[in-house]
Amino acid sequence: MEFIRIITRKTLFLAIFLLFSFMTPGVDAADKENCLMCHKYRQIGRIDEKGRKRSYFVNENIYANSVHRNVPCRDCHTYIDKLPHDPVTQEVNCANECHIKPPFSNDNFSHKKIIDVYNRSVHGTQEDDSPELKAAKPYCKYCHLNPIYTRVEEQRIAFEETLGRCLNCHERKGVTQAYKHITHRLRSKTSRSPQEIVQLCSKNCHADLVLMKKLKVSNESMEAVKTYNESIHGKAVGLGSQKAADCVSCHATSSIHDIYKKDEPHATVNKANLVKTCKQCHENVTERFAQIDVHSEIGPHEKPVLYSVNVILGFAFYGSVFGLIGLAMLESYGRRKDGIKMQILHGTSWRGKSKRDKSK
Repeated sequence: MEFIRIITRKTLFLAIFLLFSFMTPGVDAADKENCLMCHKYRQIGRIDEKGRKRSYFVNENIYANSVHRNVPCRDCHTYIDKLPHDPVTQEVNCANECHIKPPFSNDNFSHKKIIDVYNRSVHGTQEDDSPELKAAKPYCKYCHLNPIYTRVEEQRIAFEETLGRCLNCHERKGVTQAYKHITHRLRSKTSRSPQEIVQLCSKNCHADLVLMKKLKVSNESMEAVKTYNESIHGKAVGLGSQKAADCVSCHATSSIHDIYKKDEPHATVNKANLVKTCKQCHENVTERFAQIDVHSEIGPHEKPVLYSVNVILGFAFYGSVFGLIGLAMLESYGRRKDGIKMQILHGTSWRGKSKRDKSK
């Protein structure tokens, strides 16, 4: 009986352990109106007028861990006034005011301030833009894919830069609360790496020469991706640098969205602002230093002197490298011909005596 009692007790403990081990945490998101009652099904959707399948599926776990997990659905989808709702005909306006209050603030949260900055930028749609240009300009979801927070190494956290971004929306008060909130954001931030930023700006947009020609951009803009990749910044980023300048580093401030044409006075790449822009990374920047063309196209017709110097230095570099390799190969051939053999044993060395060395 005692043996049976011990076995039963162990079985009970094992069952409880397995129960808690396989339990998944419940979805704790702001679905107050139970929208996921329908949208949790993977097959929900429709075929639109162009024959494409539109999916309305929302993954519960991803939604519960996303940046919008505390935002009620109708804070974004404000046009829905009944459930079940009619077919959706309006796009989400990211400038809507949410029914949540951020830390150390009495006002409801809204992206309106940063969207106003974006609308004034070169990417914001203007009334005189052609339909093709309006369709080509990136909208909020082009860059913001609503990713799940991922932890990053502390070395990658730029405190001053991140704090500058936070002040775009938050007021400079409540130091204790701000510290707790900001450090939480730093540990779980979603900022892209320089490599991801370059890829984001290039793919489907600035690297698409057909689209650029259609939009009638300048020749300089047509070659922007190519010339950047050939520059010292582009090569450093291509090799994996996390500190070299990417597109946003030069073309925007801490607001990120304030990218303007270089002829506009408040553009970071305007001639009057280049010294300040370069000082973000370089010390002792002078007016002469700021005149260096980052997107320079060094061609035989555009800049013949620089092109000639570049070709000469290229020949000198590769000539030296291949020349040394050739000398090493000739030396090896001569030694083997004289009977001296190379042995790779405890380091590379030559063994044997030369046939021409008759004194020994």
